[in-house]
Amino acid sequence: MAPQVRVVLSSEVFLCGPTQQTLRLGLLAPLSGLMGVAGPAIINCAVLAAEEACRASGTTIDLVLVDAGRAPEDVAREVDLLVGAGLVDGLVGTHTSNIRVAVEARVNNRVPYVFTPPHEFGRASAGSVFLGSDPAEHLRQPIAWLAKHRRVERWALIGNDYVWPRQVHAAATRVLRDLQQRVVMDRLVPMGHVDVAELVAAAQRARADAILVSLVGRDGIEFHRGVTELDANTAFVRLCTALDESCLVAAGGDSSGELYTAMPTFLLQDDDRHRRLLESYVARFGLTAPLPGSYAEGCYDGVHLLAAMCESGLLTTNTATQVAERLFSDANRSDFAQAGIDLRRRPMSMARASGTDLEVVRTLRQV
Repeated sequence: MAPQVRVVLSSEVFLCGPTQQTLRLGLLAPLSGLMGVAGPAIINCAVLAAEEACRASGTTIDLVLVDAGRAPEDVAREVDLLVGAGLVDGLVGTHTSNIRVAVEARVNNRVPYVFTPPHEFGRASAGSVFLGSDPAEHLRQPIAWLAKHRRVERWALIGNDYVWPRQVHAAATRVLRDLQQRVVMDRLVPMGHVDVAELVAAAQRARADAILVSLVGRDGIEFHRGVTELDANTAFVRLCTALDESCLVAAGGDSSGELYTAMPTFLLQDDDRHRRLLESYVARFGLTAPLPGSYAEGCYDGVHLLAAMCESGLLTTNTATQVAERLFSDANRSDFAQAGIDLRRRPMSMARASGTDLEVVRTLRQV
Protein backbone atom coordinates (compact mmCIF):
# COMPACT_ATOMS: atom_id res chain seq x y z
CA MET A 1 0.00 0.00 0.00
CA ALA A 2 1.38 3.44 -0.98
CA PRO A 3 2.28 5.86 1.85
CA GLN A 4 -0.53 8.23 2.71
CA VAL A 5 -1.47 11.13 4.97
CA ARG A 6 -4.46 11.04 7.30
CA VAL A 7 -5.96 13.59 9.67
CA VAL A 8 -7.14 11.69 12.75
CA LEU A 9 -8.60 12.62 16.13
CA SER A 10 -7.01 11.81 19.47
CA SER A 11 -9.84 9.40 20.25
CA GLU A 12 -8.90 7.29 17.22
CA VAL A 13 -5.24 6.95 18.13
CA PHE A 14 -6.14 6.20 21.75
CA LEU A 15 -8.19 3.26 20.46
CA CYS A 16 -5.51 2.08 18.02
CA GLY A 17 -2.52 2.43 20.36
CA PRO A 18 1.13 3.00 19.38
CA THR A 19 2.45 2.07 15.94
CA GLN A 20 5.90 1.70 14.40
CA GLN A 21 4.68 1.91 10.79
CA THR A 22 3.34 5.47 10.86
CA LEU A 23 4.88 8.82 11.73
CA ARG A 24 2.37 10.50 14.03
CA LEU A 25 2.56 14.26 14.40
CA GLY A 26 0.35 16.01 16.93
CA LEU A 27 -1.25 19.00 15.17
CA LEU A 28 -2.32 21.66 17.69
CA ALA A 29 -4.57 23.92 15.63
CA PRO A 30 -7.36 26.30 16.70
CA LEU A 31 -10.71 24.82 15.73
CA SER A 32 -12.51 27.17 18.13
CA GLY A 33 -11.80 30.22 20.25
CA LEU A 34 -10.11 33.49 19.28
CA MET A 35 -8.03 32.03 16.44
CA GLY A 36 -10.71 29.67 15.16
CA VAL A 37 -11.11 31.75 11.99
CA ALA A 38 -7.63 30.65 10.91
CA GLY A 39 -8.16 26.97 11.76
CA PRO A 40 -9.34 25.60 8.38
CA ALA A 41 -6.43 27.12 6.44
CA ILE A 42 -3.96 26.00 9.12
CA ILE A 43 -5.18 22.40 8.77
CA ASN A 44 -5.04 22.58 4.97
CA CYS A 45 -1.43 23.80 5.04
CA ALA A 46 -0.51 21.08 7.54
CA VAL A 47 -2.01 18.46 5.21
CA LEU A 48 -0.17 19.91 2.20
CA ALA A 49 3.17 19.84 4.04
CA ALA A 50 2.57 16.31 5.33
CA GLU A 51 1.73 15.07 1.83
CA GLU A 52 4.92 16.61 0.44
CA ALA A 53 6.96 15.09 3.27
CA CYS A 54 5.24 11.75 2.71
CA ARG A 55 6.16 11.74 -0.99
CA ALA A 56 9.75 12.75 -0.24
CA SER A 57 10.35 10.14 2.48
CA GLY A 58 7.94 7.33 1.59
CA THR A 59 6.61 7.42 5.17
CA THR A 60 2.92 7.27 6.07
CA ILE A 61 2.01 10.27 8.24
CA ASP A 62 -0.90 10.77 10.62
CA LEU A 63 -1.74 14.31 11.72
CA VAL A 64 -3.33 13.85 15.14
CA LEU A 65 -5.65 16.83 15.45
CA VAL A 66 -6.00 18.60 18.80
CA ASP A 67 -8.28 21.64 19.15
CA ALA A 68 -5.92 24.32 20.49
CA GLY A 69 -8.68 26.91 20.74
CA ARG A 70 -9.87 25.59 24.10
CA ALA A 71 -8.70 26.48 27.62
CA PRO A 72 -4.92 26.01 28.04
CA GLU A 73 -5.19 23.29 30.68
CA ASP A 74 -7.68 21.29 28.60
CA VAL A 75 -5.34 21.34 25.60
CA ALA A 76 -2.30 20.51 27.73
CA ARG A 77 -4.08 17.60 29.41
CA GLU A 78 -5.00 16.00 26.06
CA VAL A 79 -1.47 16.47 24.72
CA ASP A 80 0.00 15.02 27.93
CA LEU A 81 -2.08 11.87 27.47
CA LEU A 82 -0.98 11.50 23.85
CA VAL A 83 2.69 11.96 24.69
CA GLY A 84 2.58 9.82 27.82
CA ALA A 85 1.01 6.92 25.90
CA GLY A 86 3.64 7.13 23.15
CA LEU A 87 1.00 8.00 20.55
CA VAL A 88 2.76 10.96 18.87
CA ASP A 89 6.35 11.37 17.72
CA GLY A 90 6.27 15.15 17.95
CA LEU A 91 4.04 18.21 18.09
CA VAL A 92 3.52 21.22 15.86
CA GLY A 93 1.48 24.08 17.28
CA THR A 94 -0.09 27.13 15.63
CA HIS A 95 -2.02 28.79 18.43
CA THR A 96 -1.77 31.41 21.17
CA SER A 97 1.17 31.53 23.57
CA ASN A 98 -0.88 30.79 26.69
CA ILE A 99 -1.58 27.37 25.16
CA ARG A 100 2.13 26.95 24.40
CA VAL A 101 3.09 27.69 28.02
CA ALA A 102 0.67 25.06 29.35
CA VAL A 103 1.68 22.44 26.76
CA GLU A 104 5.42 22.94 27.31
CA ALA A 105 4.98 22.49 31.06
CA ARG A 106 3.15 19.18 30.56
CA VAL A 107 5.31 17.80 27.72
CA ASN A 108 8.57 18.65 29.50
CA ASN A 109 10.81 17.95 26.48
CA ARG A 110 9.63 14.34 26.02
CA VAL A 111 8.94 14.90 22.30
CA PRO A 112 9.96 17.74 19.96
CA TYR A 113 7.49 20.63 19.91
CA VAL A 114 7.59 23.09 16.99
CA PHE A 115 5.73 26.34 17.75
CA THR A 116 5.15 28.40 14.60
CA PRO A 117 3.62 31.85 15.42
CA PRO A 118 5.52 34.86 16.80
CA HIS A 119 6.63 34.17 20.36
CA GLU A 120 7.64 36.06 23.48
CA PHE A 121 11.03 34.50 24.34
CA GLY A 122 14.47 34.67 22.75
CA ARG A 123 15.27 31.02 23.56
CA ALA A 124 13.13 27.91 23.65
CA SER A 125 13.54 24.96 25.98
CA ALA A 126 15.64 22.03 24.74
CA GLY A 127 12.58 20.22 23.38
CA SER A 128 10.92 23.22 21.72
CA VAL A 129 11.65 25.03 18.47
CA PHE A 130 10.28 28.52 17.77
CA LEU A 131 9.81 29.40 14.10
CA GLY A 132 8.32 32.86 14.64
CA SER A 133 9.98 36.11 15.63
CA ASP A 134 10.31 37.48 19.14
CA PRO A 135 8.59 40.83 19.93
CA ALA A 136 11.65 43.04 19.35
CA GLU A 137 12.34 41.39 15.97
CA HIS A 138 8.66 41.68 15.14
CA LEU A 139 8.35 45.39 15.90
CA ARG A 140 11.57 47.33 15.40
CA GLN A 141 11.59 47.80 11.63
CA PRO A 142 7.81 48.32 11.21
CA ILE A 143 7.74 50.95 13.98
CA ALA A 144 10.84 52.66 12.58
CA TRP A 145 9.30 52.70 9.10
CA LEU A 146 6.06 54.24 10.36
CA ALA A 147 7.89 56.79 12.49
CA LYS A 148 9.81 57.95 9.43
CA HIS A 149 7.22 57.68 6.67
CA ARG A 150 3.98 58.45 8.56
CA ARG A 151 5.41 60.99 11.03
CA VAL A 152 3.76 59.43 14.07
CA GLU A 153 5.07 60.05 17.59
CA ARG A 154 2.41 59.22 20.20
CA TRP A 155 1.43 55.54 20.57
CA ALA A 156 -1.40 53.72 22.29
CA LEU A 157 -0.72 50.03 23.01
CA ILE A 158 -3.84 47.81 22.98
CA GLY A 159 -3.65 44.03 23.40
CA ASN A 160 -5.14 40.97 25.03
CA ASP A 161 -4.19 40.23 28.62
CA TYR A 162 -2.05 37.12 28.29
CA VAL A 163 1.62 36.27 28.00
CA TRP A 164 2.41 37.20 24.38
CA PRO A 165 0.77 40.67 24.21
CA ARG A 166 2.28 41.54 27.60
CA GLN A 167 5.73 40.87 26.21
CA VAL A 168 4.88 42.69 22.98
CA HIS A 169 3.97 45.79 25.02
CA ALA A 170 7.18 45.56 27.04
CA ALA A 171 9.28 45.20 23.88
CA ALA A 172 7.34 47.94 22.09
CA THR A 173 7.97 50.34 24.98
CA ARG A 174 11.71 49.77 24.65
CA VAL A 175 11.69 50.04 20.86
CA LEU A 176 9.59 53.21 20.92
CA ARG A 177 11.86 54.80 23.52
CA ASP A 178 14.92 54.00 21.38
CA LEU A 179 13.21 55.65 18.39
CA GLN A 180 12.24 58.80 20.38
CA GLN A 181 8.56 57.84 20.28
CA ARG A 182 6.14 58.14 23.22
CA VAL A 183 3.76 55.63 24.77
CA VAL A 184 0.69 57.60 25.86
CA MET A 185 -1.62 54.65 26.62
CA ASP A 186 -1.02 51.00 27.56
CA ARG A 187 -4.10 48.78 27.85
CA LEU A 188 -4.48 45.00 28.13
CA VAL A 189 -8.04 43.65 27.94
CA PRO A 190 -9.35 40.17 28.81
CA MET A 191 -9.73 37.82 25.85
CA GLY A 192 -13.26 38.00 24.50
CA HIS A 193 -14.01 41.38 26.11
CA VAL A 194 -13.16 44.16 23.66
CA ASP A 195 -15.08 47.43 24.22
CA VAL A 196 -14.08 49.17 21.00
CA ALA A 197 -15.84 52.46 21.71
CA GLU A 198 -14.16 52.81 25.12
CA LEU A 199 -10.72 51.92 23.74
CA VAL A 200 -11.01 54.38 20.85
CA ALA A 201 -12.22 57.13 23.19
CA ALA A 202 -9.32 56.46 25.56
CA ALA A 203 -6.81 56.64 22.70
CA GLN A 204 -8.33 59.91 21.54
CA ARG A 205 -8.17 61.37 25.05
CA ALA A 206 -4.49 60.38 25.19
CA ARG A 207 -3.99 62.20 21.84
CA ALA A 208 -2.45 59.09 20.30
CA ASP A 209 -1.69 59.31 16.60
CA ALA A 210 -0.82 55.59 16.28
CA ILE A 211 -2.07 52.38 17.88
CA LEU A 212 -0.12 49.15 18.25
CA VAL A 213 -2.79 46.41 18.19
CA SER A 214 -1.94 43.04 19.76
CA LEU A 215 -5.50 41.75 19.92
CA VAL A 216 -5.64 38.20 18.58
CA GLY A 217 -8.08 36.56 16.18
CA ARG A 218 -11.72 37.35 16.86
CA ASP A 219 -10.87 40.17 19.28
CA GLY A 220 -8.74 41.87 16.63
CA ILE A 221 -11.50 41.38 14.06
CA GLU A 222 -14.06 43.01 16.36
CA PHE A 223 -11.71 45.90 17.10
CA HIS A 224 -11.01 46.77 13.46
CA ARG A 225 -14.64 46.33 12.45
CA GLY A 226 -15.66 48.56 15.37
CA VAL A 227 -13.12 51.25 14.49
CA THR A 228 -14.64 51.46 11.01
CA GLU A 229 -18.20 51.53 12.37
CA LEU A 230 -17.21 54.40 14.69
CA ASP A 231 -15.79 56.25 11.68
CA ALA A 232 -12.43 56.34 13.46
CA ASN A 233 -10.46 54.36 10.89
CA THR A 234 -8.63 57.49 9.72
CA ALA A 235 -8.04 58.88 13.20
CA PHE A 236 -5.00 56.72 13.93
CA VAL A 237 -2.30 54.78 12.15
CA ARG A 238 -2.83 51.18 13.31
CA LEU A 239 0.03 48.64 13.36
CA CYS A 240 -1.06 45.07 14.07
CA THR A 241 1.03 42.16 15.28
CA ALA A 242 -1.51 39.40 14.59
CA LEU A 243 -3.56 40.39 11.52
CA ASP A 244 -3.48 38.22 8.40
CA GLU A 245 -5.73 38.12 5.34
CA SER A 246 -8.30 35.81 6.97
CA CYS A 247 -8.79 38.24 9.85
CA LEU A 248 -8.91 41.23 7.50
CA VAL A 249 -11.62 39.61 5.39
CA ALA A 250 -13.59 38.71 8.53
CA ALA A 251 -13.32 42.34 9.69
CA GLY A 252 -14.86 43.50 6.42
CA GLY A 253 -11.65 44.91 4.98
CA ASP A 254 -10.23 48.40 5.41
CA SER A 255 -9.61 51.08 2.77
CA SER A 256 -8.51 53.88 5.09
CA GLY A 257 -4.82 53.55 4.23
CA GLU A 258 -4.08 53.65 7.97
CA LEU A 259 -4.09 49.93 8.82
CA TYR A 260 -0.73 48.10 8.72
CA THR A 261 0.30 44.65 9.84
CA ALA A 262 3.67 43.01 10.51
CA MET A 263 3.82 39.28 9.79
CA PRO A 264 6.33 36.81 8.32
CA THR A 265 4.40 36.38 5.05
CA PHE A 266 1.47 37.77 3.08
CA LEU A 267 -0.56 36.36 0.20
CA LEU A 268 0.62 39.07 -2.20
CA GLN A 269 4.31 38.48 -1.54
CA ASP A 270 6.11 37.95 -4.82
CA ASP A 271 9.09 35.73 -3.98
CA ASP A 272 9.53 32.38 -5.73
CA ARG A 273 9.13 30.28 -2.58
CA HIS A 274 5.84 31.93 -1.65
CA ARG A 275 4.44 31.63 -5.19
CA ARG A 276 5.28 27.91 -5.25
CA LEU A 277 3.42 27.36 -2.01
CA LEU A 278 0.32 29.21 -3.22
CA GLU A 279 0.34 27.28 -6.49
CA SER A 280 0.57 23.98 -4.60
CA TYR A 281 -2.17 25.06 -2.19
CA VAL A 282 -4.59 26.03 -4.97
CA ALA A 283 -3.80 22.87 -6.94
CA ARG A 284 -4.53 20.75 -3.87
CA PHE A 285 -7.54 22.54 -2.34
CA GLY A 286 -8.99 24.75 -5.10
CA LEU A 287 -9.60 28.46 -5.52
CA THR A 288 -12.46 28.53 -3.00
CA ALA A 289 -10.42 27.07 -0.13
CA PRO A 290 -9.78 29.24 2.97
CA LEU A 291 -7.01 31.78 2.49
CA PRO A 292 -3.61 30.39 3.53
CA GLY A 293 -2.50 33.39 5.60
CA SER A 294 0.68 33.83 7.61
CA TYR A 295 -0.40 31.56 10.48
CA ALA A 296 -1.29 28.78 8.04
CA GLU A 297 1.95 29.19 6.13
CA GLY A 298 3.85 29.02 9.41
CA CYS A 299 2.15 25.70 10.17
CA TYR A 300 3.18 24.44 6.71
CA ASP A 301 6.80 25.22 7.60
CA GLY A 302 6.37 23.66 11.05
CA VAL A 303 5.04 20.34 9.73
CA HIS A 304 7.87 20.13 7.21
CA LEU A 305 10.44 20.87 9.90
CA LEU A 306 8.99 18.41 12.42
CA ALA A 307 8.75 15.63 9.83
CA ALA A 308 12.35 16.28 8.79
CA MET A 309 13.48 16.22 12.43
CA CYS A 310 11.72 12.92 13.09
CA GLU A 311 13.04 11.36 9.87
CA SER A 312 16.61 12.57 10.39
CA GLY A 313 17.51 10.03 13.09
CA LEU A 314 19.26 12.83 14.99
CA LEU A 315 16.76 13.10 17.85
CA THR A 316 18.15 10.00 19.58
CA THR A 317 21.38 11.83 20.44
CA ASN A 318 20.48 15.53 20.12
CA THR A 319 17.88 17.91 21.53
CA ALA A 320 15.11 19.22 19.32
CA THR A 321 16.71 22.66 19.19
CA GLN A 322 20.05 21.19 18.13
CA VAL A 323 18.46 19.11 15.38
CA ALA A 324 16.44 22.08 14.12
CA GLU A 325 19.49 24.34 13.99
CA ARG A 326 21.35 21.70 12.04
CA LEU A 327 18.51 21.46 9.53
CA PHE A 328 18.21 25.26 9.33
CA SER A 329 21.89 25.57 8.47
CA ASP A 330 21.87 22.72 5.94
CA ALA A 331 19.90 24.62 3.31
CA ASN A 332 21.27 22.58 0.39
CA ARG A 333 20.00 19.16 1.49
CA SER A 334 19.03 17.49 -1.77
CA ASP A 335 15.74 16.02 -0.55
CA PHE A 336 14.48 19.44 0.57
CA ALA A 337 15.87 21.30 -2.44
CA GLN A 338 14.26 18.90 -4.91
CA ALA A 339 10.91 19.41 -3.23
CA GLY A 340 11.30 23.20 -3.23
CA ILE A 341 11.33 23.26 0.58
CA ASP A 342 13.30 25.91 2.46
CA LEU A 343 13.58 25.46 6.23
CA ARG A 344 15.40 28.72 6.85
CA ARG A 345 13.69 31.30 9.08
CA ARG A 346 11.95 34.14 7.29
CA PRO A 347 12.45 37.86 7.97
CA MET A 348 9.52 40.01 9.11
CA SER A 349 7.46 41.84 6.47
CA MET A 350 4.94 44.66 6.69
CA ALA A 351 1.82 45.27 4.62
CA ARG A 352 -0.95 47.86 4.39
CA ALA A 353 -4.62 46.99 4.12
CA SER A 354 -6.27 47.84 0.81
CA GLY A 355 -9.84 46.64 0.95
CA THR A 356 -9.55 42.93 1.76
CA ASP A 357 -5.97 42.66 0.49
CA LEU A 358 -2.72 43.20 2.35
CA GLU A 359 -0.23 44.94 0.07
CA VAL A 360 3.41 44.47 1.05
CA VAL A 361 5.30 47.66 1.91
CA ARG A 362 8.45 46.94 -0.06
CA THR A 363 10.41 49.83 1.43
CA LEU A 364 10.30 48.27 4.92
CA ARG A 365 14.07 47.89 5.19
CA GLN A 366 14.82 51.36 3.89
CA VAL A 367 14.59 52.98 7.33
